[in-house]
Amino acid sequence: MSDSLISPQALKQRVLKIWQRGDLHRAWLQQTNGFPLEIPLKKIAAKTLLNDFSLIQEAIYDLRQAAKKDHFLISDKIIQHRHIGAQKIPALITFKTESLLLNYLAKQKDFAAFQTLAQQSLHQEPSLLAWLIRFPFKIMKFAKVWHLLLNVCAYFKQHPQPDCYLRQLDIQGVDSKFIEHHKAILNELLSEILTPSTYQANIKGLSQHGFERKYGLRYDLPLVRFRILDPSLAIHGLSDLTLPTNEFKRLQIAVETVFICENKISGLAFPDYPKALVIFGLGYSVDLLADVPCLQNRTLYYWGDIDTHGFAILSRLRHYYPHANALLMDRETLERFLALTVKEPSETAEQKPLTHLTPDENQLYQQLQQSFVRLEQERLSYAYLKNSLLGLNLER
Repeated sequence: MSDSLISPQALKQRVLKIWQRGDLHRAWLQQTNGFPLEIPLKKIAAKTLLNDFSLIQEAIYDLRQAAKKDHFLISDKIIQHRHIGAQKIPALITFKTESLLLNYLAKQKDFAAFQTLAQQSLHQEPSLLAWLIRFPFKIMKFAKVWHLLLNVCAYFKQHPQPDCYLRQLDIQGVDSKFIEHHKAILNELLSEILTPSTYQANIKGLSQHGFERKYGLRYDLPLVRFRILDPSLAIHGLSDLTLPTNEFKRLQIAVETVFICENKISGLAFPDYPKALVIFGLGYSVDLLADVPCLQNRTLYYWGDIDTHGFAILSRLRHYYPHANALLMDRETLERFLALTVKEPSETAEQKPLTHLTPDENQLYQQLQQSFVRLEQERLSYAYLKNSLLGLNLER
């Protein structure tokens, strides 16, 4: 309705948006004076003024009453109308002072609380000024625990890269669960406070222990499970081992061939093979195998399901190891066991282009994107796997 253009309710909403943008907070932080604050009102078309004349007059009356009550000023504009003559229409609202605007919005206590917290923050850590200017409302979102967040920041500033687990941090009033629950906001604050040389700025997200890796904390490392397929290479008689990724990267073993299996059971049942080991059960976590010395300069095979995800994992592995070969992920294998295929759910199938496939693999991948056929690797017969491995061994 046209009267809403100049109604007290419409004005309240416009002023509230100014508050919600944080304009007052930024002006205070930057020590600039944004008052008197002028808010131009939208122009009312002559046709609208005629059609809704009585409603507009009521809205103008209500607005003038609100101005008396809340002490804002109204500047009028004279509009000459050929049917209804000259009309005084509000064109500009002015709040002379910050105090008047805060009273109008009933935000005095909220703004005072912000000022108190911001002053405390800047007294303790002046480098937070730019962050507060960008995100003035975040400090209020965490108002109840803000002093604890600052304590954590102060600790990391005094003890960068602490090289211990969260529960080992000795911060007054702060336990490890507090940091665990507030990693996102702490990541923002620490990135502002710490010097770039004391954390890994290239780590952006918090997934896969991103907070711990970024700020030099220890964490429960992902595990790599593998089997040594040559009994002569067993480590103190052990052939089935699980190691944290950092220890696996230090593994020194005289293998010439490494197999990587998508499926756990396929890895457990993998046949013996001379001077080889098999890594299994990682799925999309093949990223854990980046920069592993025992995979460098080795003959490398990846064996996954013949479906869109199997080829996506193969492509991801080749990002780190371009020389990796595909094992039993070809059209011949698919056609041989076609009766054992199932349907891959279309809503979860991988659809993006893959950049690390051979032309034949890419052609099969594109076919699978259309047909949603899936041949799970455990469907292949054990004899077929053994014969294929025997052929690989003869080719060496």
